[in-house]
Amino acid sequence: MKKHTYKIFLFFVFTTGVLAQKNESTKDNLTESSTQQNFYKSAKIAGLSEAKINELLKIIDQRNEVLKYLDTKKKEANAPYSIQDPGTLYNFKINNARNYYARKINTSLTYKEYCAFAENDYAYEAAENAKIEYQQLIQYNSNLDENQKKKLRDLIYNFHINHLLTSGYYNYDKTIQKPKLGILRFNFEKDFKKMCKEYNIKTSGGGEGNTNGFQWN
Repeated sequence: MKKHTYKIFLFFVFTTGVLAQKNESTKDNLTESSTQQNFYKSAKIAGLSEAKINELLKIIDQRNEVLKYLDTKKKEANAPYSIQDPGTLYNFKINNARNYYARKINTSLTYKEYCAFAENDYAYEAAENAKIEYQQLIQYNSNLDENQKKKLRDLIYNFHINHLLTSGYYNYDKTIQKPKLGILRFNFEKDFKKMCKEYNIKTSGGGEGNTNGFQWN
């Protein structure tokens, strides 16, 4: 009886393990399928040709393989007689690889194509950042009507989404990225100042139409 019960127990454990592996595999396949669908959906939104899509996929595959290899080497690194942390060396190599492939993607896609392709990836973060700043402002400006609130909210959101997209597109080279972001912020603050004057928006409890006291993220 005990032997029979033990066999049933082993069968149960084996079956449970197989089902768990199968469920995990199914989950991974669904995730990969969803990611693939999102990729082609974004490519369609960006208006990419089949040739450009294939070129982009090739770059992505190469990048992922290189980064996977470097990450593995970093984890395996052992330098008992070296004063240099091997992790530092591989972090440098990984960063260089990321910049190299980011530049290749930058070369493959125009800024407009990149924005159309990647906007959905950054939308949530941009919305969250904009929400915080909008709520900070709105507490001092209960006099705004719904249309004015919407314009203010849109202005802040558009700044954040464009800031994230510009950062991503030029991420491979900070010397290019920094002035691009500077121009973006300058234009935004100019538009914001104009809106403050037009709607008499307060940026703090005591100031009216003054943007200098407000700290943007």
